Amino acid sequence: MPINLLEIGVQNGGSLEIWSQYFKKAAKIVGCDINSRCKELIFSDPRIRVIIGDASQEDTKKQIISESSTFNLIIDDGSHKSSDVIKNFALYFPYLENNGIYIVEDLHCSYWKEFEGGLYYPYTTVGFLKKLVDIIHHPYWGVAMKRDDLIRGFEKVYGIRIENESLCQIYKIEFVNSICMITKSAEEETSIGKPIVAGKVAQVIPGVKDSEGAVSFPDQKGNFWSNETNPDFVEEKLLQQLAEKEEEIEKIKNSFSWKITKPIRFFQKLLKNTTKYQ
Repeated sequence: MPINLLEIGVQNGGSLEIWSQYFKKAAKIVGCDINSRCKELIFSDPRIRVIIGDASQEDTKKQIISESSTFNLIIDDGSHKSSDVIKNFALYFPYLENNGIYIVEDLHCSYWKEFEGGLYYPYTTVGFLKKLVDIIHHPYWGVAMKRDDLIRGFEKVYGIRIENESLCQIYKIEFVNSICMITKSAEEETSIGKPIVAGKVAQVIPGVKDSEGAVSFPDQKGNFWSNETNPDFVEEKLLQQLAEKEEEIEKIKNSFSWKITKPIRFFQKLLKNTTKYQ
């Protein structure tokens, strides 16, 4: 079956040539890069097209979609900055075909400050992908929240919007080292469906037979860790507390009493280390 492929991040164009050889029946292979020098790249395969621009911007998206209205495979190998990766997902996942795959590469950058990351920073690429794992399990939350409620913090921080319709179509998320693959499917196919109860006798748990496969999940309104109107309350509260503590520490360090007692703390530490090694 002919496919359409989009790769964000072209560099020297080698991967586009590889895709053209691997997907011999591909209809369109579209690359996008912010570097204007990529315009100079020449490809012998007429199916390869390169768009110059910032993929996370609406005007560039329009150029990309003019090449192909939908894609079967989307690969984000661009800037690797959390803001760009998350914006790109919001922009292009809706244009992924059913059974298509969205790939995010170089996830290790999500842990580095230089790429808007950090192990405990909640609004990283990996942090966003973890939210998508929760969204797959939406039927079991046990609280009256929509899928998009869970990513309100990301929408606020990065100025994006992802509709429930798109989030309902996330079928599968797979992680390997530094790579995440998200498979899209029709909403009805993302459900595990109604359990099938077979047999005539339920000797151990009789109620299973009477339920005819009906499943009920426990209400979590009383669960402190589930029942919150603002899903990002934990992250926001922690960030706020951290900022307050850092400000408090700075005030203490700059205070007169802290400076005047510095020699005492030094000798206390020296004495403690001396005692430890005796």
